[in-house]
Amino acid sequence: MNVQLLALDLDGTTVNHDATISPRVRRAVRLAQQRARVTIATGRNVPSARPFVEGLGVSEPVICCQGGVIYDFAAQRTLRRVTLNHDLACEAIAVVERFPNWLPVVYRGDDIYVADLKLFETLHHLVGFGLQVTDDLCQLASEGEVIKVLFAVPPDEALSTLEVLRSLVKGEAIVVRSHERFVEVNPIGADKGSALAWLANYLQVPRKYVMAVGDQNNDVTMITWAGLGIAMGNASEEAKAVADWIAPNVDEDGAAVAIERFVLQSSNL
Repeated sequence: MNVQLLALDLDGTTVNHDATISPRVRRAVRLAQQRARVTIATGRNVPSARPFVEGLGVSEPVICCQGGVIYDFAAQRTLRRVTLNHDLACEAIAVVERFPNWLPVVYRGDDIYVADLKLFETLHHLVGFGLQVTDDLCQLASEGEVIKVLFAVPPDEALSTLEVLRSLVKGEAIVVRSHERFVEVNPIGADKGSALAWLANYLQVPRKYVMAVGDQNNDVTMITWAGLGIAMGNASEEAKAVADWIAPNVDEDGAAVAIERFVLQSSNL
């Protein structure tokens, strides 16, 4: 396959569980950029994605916020932004009255808001940088420009969280699990598959020449849409089910193995 556009998820795919990127993965991404366009597709917002974009030397526009934002770091401008209906955002936030151990996070513009900063001391590296505290997340959401609402939940409650939120939004938003502890409410159209399709068209790359690599349910749409979809060995069963090939785990440099095999076309680089 002549890969012309490579889309890489960050956490659990390119980025290890300790928030680092291995030398082998860095090298593979650098070499891939000599043969194809390389982008990142992440649930992180623009400021939280920036260190990884710069660290990997990615120059193409990047998919952020599960596809809600496509940002051109080189030109420092937003190419695409999809926002959540503010009434629906407030309704989702209000669910914590029934489930107080679900911790809501509101992504508005480039800012991230929580109700209690202390509750995120061990999760801030995944939720995003520069968390801000507000007493009224719903009021904040009513002011508009909400990109998504994320809930940090106990891992054993993630599936029930999915069911509750999907029942709540009634098809007016996308509810997806993006991490063992995260369930997100995103606007319609804010999924990685739709964003990757938009970006490929923007870059004039045919679908059949697009390769995507991911590990979680929020990656399913882009793994499915890409001409070549790769799931990590540590991926969810849903991601593996739609993949064309399964890479090794993230701690085995699975993203590098996939890049070497399908982009660099060598397993011995």
